Amino acid sequence: MFERGWTDGLPVIPPTAERVEAMLGGRDGGESLGPVPPAMGEATLARVAACAVLAGCRPAYFPVVAAAARAVLDPAFNLHGQAVTTQPAGQLVVVNGPVREAIGLNSGMGALGPGFRANLTIGRAVRLLVSLTGGAMPGAMDRATLGHMGKLGFCIAEDEEVSPWEPLHVERGFEPGQSVVTVIGSDAPLSISDHRSRTPEDLAYILAWAAASSWSTNWWPLADPSVFVICPEHVEMFRGAGWTKQRLRQFMFDVVRKPAGQLRRGETTPVVHAAAPDALVPKWTSPEAIVLLAAGGEAGRYSAVLGPCTGMGSQIVSREVT
Repeated sequence: MFERGWTDGLPVIPPTAERVEAMLGGRDGGESLGPVPPAMGEATLARVAACAVLAGCRPAYFPVVAAAARAVLDPAFNLHGQAVTTQPAGQLVVVNGPVREAIGLNSGMGALGPGFRANLTIGRAVRLLVSLTGGAMPGAMDRATLGHMGKLGFCIAEDEEVSPWEPLHVERGFEPGQSVVTVIGSDAPLSISDHRSRTPEDLAYILAWAAASSWSTNWWPLADPSVFVICPEHVEMFRGAGWTKQRLRQFMFDVVRKPAGQLRRGETTPVVHAAAPDALVPKWTSPEAIVLLAAGGEAGRYSAVLGPCTGMGSQIVSREVT
């Protein structure tokens, strides 16, 4: 299978007919989800199932894989741009709703790291679909200068039980009891340590300014989403102060601003060049460019920010798991 190019560089499970049928679980393998950019191979449900087998998924994971596949193939997500760009962006898969517990997705300790089969194999199956059916292999159509390890597999569940906030899928118009997959083009995580803030304002300031150099140090403002994964100890401070997601998002947006004159070096934007030198430019074009998720271990004040995939109009897309 290595010689045939059926791998992302790691060992894979042979996608025998029996295993693919087991993964499909009675679904019609001939159903087409559409073409997969950039090579535009057809994503039949059987091919998606084959990628899930290769990745090491259990059949119980397949509804999540299929929903994620439908989401990344939505034209609004612009998978083609993400697949061929020199940017490092991978496809972040965020899972909400009852399916998290049903299949053992990790939203707690090490949520962005190793150790949990469901997280790693679901994310890997999506990437294998892009690489094998879409032809986005590094050095071929995938032209990422560096890439990042999330391009092997990038899947996280939101910890809705720990969070005091409405979960991501509810923000996006779904019911709390629905199981939903949301996909976001994202850069690698940057860890944010804050063990000393004693007010929600101080903590929000630290979290927001950690993203000041995301994408590029002087590229202000960003229109595309920055994803903040907020750990339970940080979440607890906002819960205790009664801060909603909306209040936190607005505070973060308002506080990260610099005079245009300080941003006129290296890679910057037309907004910066058009502004007066002392005009304050925000890091984001709007508070809606800040995505907040709750996840992580119960001890340790480490959150993270995932920078955007930018410049190609990629939108966040959600699909219900059925």
